[in-house]
Amino acid sequence: MNIAIFGGSFDPVHAEHVNMARAAVTALGADKLIAVPAYLAPHKHGAAASAEDRLAMAKLAFSAVKNCEVSAYECNAGGVSYTYRTLGYFRRRYPDAELYLLVGSDMLRDFYTWREPETILSLAELVVCYREGDAPLKGEQLRFAVKFKKKYRLLPFTGRDISSTKARVLCALGEDVRPYLPEDVIDYIEGHELYRIAGVKKALGYLKPARRKHTVRVALLAAELARKNGVSEQKIVQAAAMHDAAKNLPLTAPELAGFAPPADTPAPVVHQYAGAYLAEHVLGVQDEEVLGAIRYHTTGKPNMSVAEKIVFLADMLEAGRDFPQVKKLRACLAEKSLDECMYRCLKHQVRYLKKGKGELCPLTLQAYEYYARLHAAKKGGQAAPYNG
Repeated sequence: MNIAIFGGSFDPVHAEHVNMARAAVTALGADKLIAVPAYLAPHKHGAAASAEDRLAMAKLAFSAVKNCEVSAYECNAGGVSYTYRTLGYFRRRYPDAELYLLVGSDMLRDFYTWREPETILSLAELVVCYREGDAPLKGEQLRFAVKFKKKYRLLPFTGRDISSTKARVLCALGEDVRPYLPEDVIDYIEGHELYRIAGVKKALGYLKPARRKHTVRVALLAAELARKNGVSEQKIVQAAAMHDAAKNLPLTAPELAGFAPPADTPAPVVHQYAGAYLAEHVLGVQDEEVLGAIRYHTTGKPNMSVAEKIVFLADMLEAGRDFPQVKKLRACLAEKSLDECMYRCLKHQVRYLKKGKGELCPLTLQAYEYYARLHAAKKGGQAAPYNG
């Protein structure tokens, strides 16, 4: 008997989870595929939806897959869901079965850091599935074999570039998720009002269509950065969704009654302060992390919080931006620390503004000098003030 085990947060289950399960049943000749929603995944910082909701969505989505069942084992067990324990449970339940563990390529990269990977490989054969744009890592099979004295199997299927993170952001922003989620899952999300974030719908109502598209792209990149840097996705997405809410509001608008920007603020920068005011006084945001990320998303400032850095960088480097050096700066964001990317982005911004492309806000120059000092200190030197 061949049994494939497919674990994950499934927060929510998306279309490629279902397609991957179908492909695994066929490729492995699986008599049974068991989808196991995690109660709390070790490498993730909590789930946006409850275990009960994720289990219900998984049952809806995987009902379309032949020979597939959904197990509540990890949800019922509670606590951190470790794969070696789950496989041990199913090995005891099916002592004579051939077990396969189905994972995405993102999990393969992290597999070396999992709890008891050798135990996992003694219980099941690892089967890896790649997504579009996520080519197999050169030499990964050799590295894996050297480390574990075993090979993993590649699933002959490449999934579309869809993630649960993207689905959550699009749900929060009220975007169309039909290309990404099964219809039953969409109905469940809407019926149970999952992934909604306070004030976001109202904030988006202030935006023109092109600005809304930009905001969606900022939120998508910001959510990925939140995941990588271990901060609240909900807070980051809320700030990203609201960062330009006041962009097209005149200062005479009733929503901005009582608002005054800091003295000598260049006109293109005013909207960041107005946006924070709007978020606090109209949209009901009280969280200073969120307000700060809105307040400094254009200028930056010295010693920014992680949330502030993420929204600043996402605003500057979202997928729709097209300016010289943007590819290099995106590469920096992918490979370096947030502080290093702040240094390089602010350096680019200061140079651009100094060339007469706009008025340089003093706060931006202060931010650049602060991150230049961090950069120099890391290199063992000392940064001189910017002199143009």
